[in-house]
Amino acid sequence: MANDELTKAWATLTEQLMDAAGQVDALSEGHDPTVRAEGYRFLTRILVGMTEFQVEQEADYPSLVQIMSPIRKFFVDNPDTLYHRATLNPALRYRIHGRRGEELYLAFCLYGMRGRTNCILANVCDADMEFDDNGGFELVLSAERPDGVKNWIQLDNIARTLVTRQYFTDLRQKPAELNIQLLDDIAPPPAPTVEGITHRLRALSQSMSRTLKSTQLASKAWMKQPNTVSIDSTAEGLDSLFPTPDNEYVGGWYKLEEDEALVMEGRAPECRYWSVQLCSRWLESRDFVNLKIILNHSQVKLAADGSFRIVVAHRDFGEANHLNTASHREGGVIFRWLLPSSEWSQPKFHVKKL
Repeated sequence: MANDELTKAWATLTEQLMDAAGQVDALSEGHDPTVRAEGYRFLTRILVGMTEFQVEQEADYPSLVQIMSPIRKFFVDNPDTLYHRATLNPALRYRIHGRRGEELYLAFCLYGMRGRTNCILANVCDADMEFDDNGGFELVLSAERPDGVKNWIQLDNIARTLVTRQYFTDLRQKPAELNIQLLDDIAPPPAPTVEGITHRLRALSQSMSRTLKSTQLASKAWMKQPNTVSIDSTAEGLDSLFPTPDNEYVGGWYKLEEDEALVMEGRAPECRYWSVQLCSRWLESRDFVNLKIILNHSQVKLAADGSFRIVVAHRDFGEANHLNTASHREGGVIFRWLLPSSEWSQPKFHVKKL
């Protein structure tokens, strides 16, 4: 029993957690102690999240689980977005049905692993779909398109994960109703087996490793040139962060002294939605419950010519558009342009003494 596959899978997971702690220590060296504390908290958060996704969610008995929350964040989560996730088996058929709410954007993005690399396989948003007069809809996911189906996503043979996105300008707005069901006949779930839990623990270990590695590589690339625009949608490794192809991403890394602010100026394109937000070394959105760490297009005060000026600073000194660093000397800044319909240019960043 001591050396069976289940015990080995558990040992691998616990060893990986110890290794992850060592990586957090190494990556935090030379930074504010808060970065290390946030790193350990990040590990607990992704452990809980990946356990739910890899151990609890099943392709044979599908469910849409909320991914992000104020206490579960990763991969530069957008506080204005409600995300749900389902685990899929490309050999099966699924039906998603529901009704539009007050969201300004609804989409379904399919992901899979090509070798060791995450990739986008398909994406369908509300502009591609048909709805009834009450906002009701049905979306089928299958390898082949059934007759008479209006909304369909083809399941590639490497498809494994579905992510739904709903965007809002105000989180008090009513979300869409979403439900998923299997269209194939499957027996009720069996009791857990040694083989089944062994497989899931291995998947959990792999998922934890990928998440930490992707976070480390992405943030490290951002940090190379602080206070400049250093990343966009062409950035290497972006696919590992589960992006949507409907967004154009642009951003950088701020690094500020107490008496400094990062000034970001530019002009947003015509688009469905746009925002700018702050995130941590671990690619978690900052505390959006208690602080202003994100501004969307409905909140930004524009100049007479339509341009914006947004300031990142440790304190509010009277700027019309201010993002609060919560006293973090450094962190990420990310703009999202959703479904841009006009040409756009990168914003300009510069540091200002207060």
